[in-house]
Amino acid sequence: MKMVVKKRIFAVVVVFFFSGSGILLLNAADLPVTISPEIIEKSVSLQQREEAVTAREKALDQRAKELDAIKNEVDGKLEQIAALQKDVEEKLAAIKQEQDASFKNLIKVYSAMSPSKLGPLLNQMTDDNVAKVLRAMKAEQVALIMPKLDSEKAVKVSRLLGRFE
Repeated sequence: MKMVVKKRIFAVVVVFFFSGSGILLLNAADLPVTISPEIIEKSVSLQQREEAVTAREKALDQRAKELDAIKNEVDGKLEQIAALQKDVEEKLAAIKQEQDASFKNLIKVYSAMSPSKLGPLLNQMTDDNVAKVLRAMKAEQVALIMPKLDSEKAVKVSRLLGRFE
C-alpha cells in the first residue's frame, strides 16, 4: 500500500513538472473546505485563552496603576512624616536647650547660696534631683553642702553621685 501511495505522488509530481507551471493539477478554489471538529475545538480554546490573557493583562495594568498611585500616596505621607519628625526634633532641641539654660541658671543661683541655706532646700527635693544638682556644681561646693543635708539623704545622694549616667 505504501508503495502505491508513493507511486501516485511521484506520478503527480512528474505530471506537474512536465506540464509546466501554468497548468494546475487541482483547482483549490473548487474544492470544498472541511475543518475537523478537533481543529474547531482547538481554535475556540485558543481564542478563549487569548481573551483570558488579554483580560489578565488589563487587570495587571490596572493593578500596576493602582499600586503606583498608592506608592505615590505613601511617598507623600512619608515626606510629611519626615517633615513633622524634623519639626518635632527641632522643637525638642529648643526645649532641651531652654531647659539646659534654666538648669544652668538654677545652678548659678544654688552656687551663690550659702551651704547652710541650700542644705534644707535640697533636703526637700528628690534624691535624683539633688544628685543632678550636685553633679553640676564644683566639688568644693559639694563638699561644703553634703554635711548640711540630712544624714540619710546624704548617704542616698552619695550613692547616686557614685554612679555615672
